[in-house]
Parts: sequence; C-alpha cells; structure tokens
Amino acid sequence: MRVRLVQSGGFLGIVKSCEVDSSILSPEAAEDLERLVQASGISASGTYLSTTARDLQQYEITIEDDRGRLSVVFDDASVPEAARAMLGFLKERAKPEPPR
Repeated sequence: MRVRLVQSGGFLGIVKSCEVDSSILSPEAAEDLERLVQASGISASGTYLSTTARDLQQYEITIEDDRGRLSVVFDDASVPEAARAMLGFLKERAKPEPPR
C-alpha cells in the first residue's frame, strides 16, 4: 500500500508532502498505516471542500493498494472525523516542498 499526502493552502500557502509505502516500513508501522486507512472510511475518489471558509489547509490524499487507486481532496473543515487519525499520521511525515 502506498499513501501520498499533498498539503497546501492556508494563510502562508506552504506546500508539504509525503509518500508512505507500507512495503518499506517496519511491520508495526505498516500495520498502523493499513489500519488507519481502513478506519478512515475513504472508499471513493472525490473532492470535498468547504464553501464557507477561507484560508484553510487543503489535503490531497492518494491511496494505492491491490484494489486500485483513489484520490480525495479535503480541507480543514471537511475532513471526516474517521480520517483525522490517518491525516495526522501523514502530516507527521510531510516535509516542505521546494518553491516552484
């Protein structure tokens, strides 16, 4: 399983990202990642952004496993409660991207 996060937006507009591949993690970390992805409830691609808030962080999450690939986009106001633990796991690993 591979999970990629691209975090952007917010007041400063800094872009951070990470890609986590369960095949190169320790067995415990790989189990944590797979458990968090399953518990997130994310099962289909889509974009879910708040229409009422501004300057929110935006999170593009792509999940690839043996069943296929899906990609979702949330912002701080629209992240499902069930996905917050997975998002936290990914944000801990995200690093700033160089300016384009």
